[in-house]
Amino acid sequence: MIEVSKRVKTMARGRLKREAIKIKQPAITKACYVEATFRFKRPKAHYYSNGSLRTGSPRNVTIRRNDLDKLVRSSLDALSGITFLDDSQVTILTAKKRYCEEGEQVGADILVVALEE
Repeated sequence: MIEVSKRVKTMARGRLKREAIKIKQPAITKACYVEATFRFKRPKAHYYSNGSLRTGSPRNVTIRRNDLDKLVRSSLDALSGITFLDDSQVTILTAKKRYCEEGEQVGADILVVALEE
């Protein structure tokens, strides 16, 4: 597969695969639900010179790069064959991207749940 977005780094997909393998659960073989939250570092412009967050700074990432659909697509591709057999099994998907809250690290939280048939 060729990744359409150059912004979704191969290293990040590899890290996601390694974390999924650590869970050591058999791959889901039926329909599943995926919930994903992607967290991004805030730009320096969102902070005052003393380091506190500016009033009115946005909570959500609305810049043109890091399209949510590309983040989801590359994440599902990375999880295919490990967490579930194929990303076509995902029948319900909830995804969001936002800036990190104080004390949070940049990254993603991805929950995958097998659905009852």
